[in-house]
Amino acid sequence: MSHELHVVEIKQINLEMAGGCNLKCPMCPQSFGREKDFLKRLPLEEFRKIIDQAIPVGLKYVNLSGSGEPLLHTGLEEAVRYLNERGITSMIYTNGIRLTPERFESLCQAGLTICKVSCQGWDRDSYAKWMSIDAFDQVRQQLKACVALLKTKGYATFLQTNHLVHDYDQREHQTQQYVTNWVEYLGVQAEIWLEHNWSGQYKDAIPRENIFQDRPKRTCGRPMGGVLEIRAGGLGGKSGAVVPCPFVLGQDSKAVLGHTQDTPLMDIVNGEPMLALRSAHVRGDFDSVDYCRNCDQLLEVKESLVWTNIPGRTYGPSRISGINYLNLSAAPSP
Repeated sequence: MSHELHVVEIKQINLEMAGGCNLKCPMCPQSFGREKDFLKRLPLEEFRKIIDQAIPVGLKYVNLSGSGEPLLHTGLEEAVRYLNERGITSMIYTNGIRLTPERFESLCQAGLTICKVSCQGWDRDSYAKWMSIDAFDQVRQQLKACVALLKTKGYATFLQTNHLVHDYDQREHQTQQYVTNWVEYLGVQAEIWLEHNWSGQYKDAIPRENIFQDRPKRTCGRPMGGVLEIRAGGLGGKSGAVVPCPFVLGQDSKAVLGHTQDTPLMDIVNGEPMLALRSAHVRGDFDSVDYCRNCDQLLEVKESLVWTNIPGRTYGPSRISGINYLNLSAAPSP
């Protein structure tokens, strides 16, 4: 395989701390049962090993969420503190059910940089439907208290919410209601996106391929380097499965490129499975990759960022690092 596909730098890792979730949101593959091998929690010893291997090759940002609920991991604060002590920007993406003011403050004290909360639903009824729990008032009150903590104690943690539009024709209505009931009520920043199809698994997703028929497929950029996706679990009881992207949730076993538990990080990054995936994306041969074939992330739909009040937030870049996936490319080895 050509050395032109080799990667020499890893700036960001999406490192899943807990593979399970305490909710069954209907648009998420967790709702119909994640593969058992991927439900475990990442041992802190494995977490530290991954971070220590990645720092010498440029690690600056770590999203501690992956595709599970990070607050299920009792060692989350310790992981955040480990990153903070090494000058690494940290982020969690949580459903907010367990984000009490006390837990939020402990994360702030550990040095958490960004706390992104998935608040799916623009009012009480839609929240109960899309979050699979009647907790609209509970979560709003918890977040209200978290915002007050930031104001009174001056913590540097950035708190925001996130919503996915599930009906393209209702995007304006959902946005208006969401801004009123979440953004203005809490006094926070937020982003609203069109839902995605989880690499073709979620058949009820907004059909981007029909709405945006004029958009040719192009690489999503995720396999190309710079950003790495690591699961808490793995095949055969292993930890630290490296997969191409978060969207393979529900079919992780098809997409495993190696395990950090038994293979050095950069050996996985430039191993044969990863190089073959990069080669397919460079050639535009997406149909040869089962989990890429029907993924709507192959379409460039800038309209998928429906609304945001976060300064500088645009379609394409990672939320935590600003790295633009669409501009990623593998670099020759020295």
